[in-house]
Amino acid sequence: MSLNTLSGGSTPACAACKFQRKKCKKNCLLAPYFPQDRTNQFTNAHKLFGVSNITKMLKGIEESQYDIAMENLIYHANARALDPVGGVYRTICDLKRKIEIVQAELNFTRQQIAMCRSLAQQQQRQRQDLPYGCYSHEHLLQQDEDEYVNVDGFDHQNMQQHQEMQQQQQQQPNPINYEMFLEMPEQTSKVKLEEEKI
Repeated sequence: MSLNTLSGGSTPACAACKFQRKKCKKNCLLAPYFPQDRTNQFTNAHKLFGVSNITKMLKGIEESQYDIAMENLIYHANARALDPVGGVYRTICDLKRKIEIVQAELNFTRQQIAMCRSLAQQQQRQRQDLPYGCYSHEHLLQQDEDEYVNVDGFDHQNMQQHQEMQQQQQQQPNPINYEMFLEMPEQTSKVKLEEEKI
């Protein structure tokens, strides 16, 4: 009978039992974690920890902790296979470095946000102190109701006076006699003729 199957059935033996050349029993502790199609995963774990040590570890913990323990064990074994020198320690260092970089970016972003908020508060205080042009809030309160106030940097009072003067000028008759300009060409031509006769 092939070692790849159980003694009384057709279920293939796990990678651990196949490696040890023994029958894979129904209650095999390693079968759920090292099935036949995960030979490389078992090889990494066996090379780092050894089959006997893995079995002893599982027997020394509660059954509810089997999955977590084997998940960590397999991860360590695969990391060491990829990086024989650093292993999982190098992975941890790389993750810590990434966390430090992200933390630095977060701190910088928080500083920028705090700076923007501070500038916004300063601008808001300035608008409260000088809400309209160059006049302060107290100065606006001191103005009479009938007095024009330069609230936006423009002299509205002078503007209205100028408009009133324009309206008055339009209503008054124009003192200029435009006909005098029509006679000027004839007079100038007569003067030229007299000069030529001289």
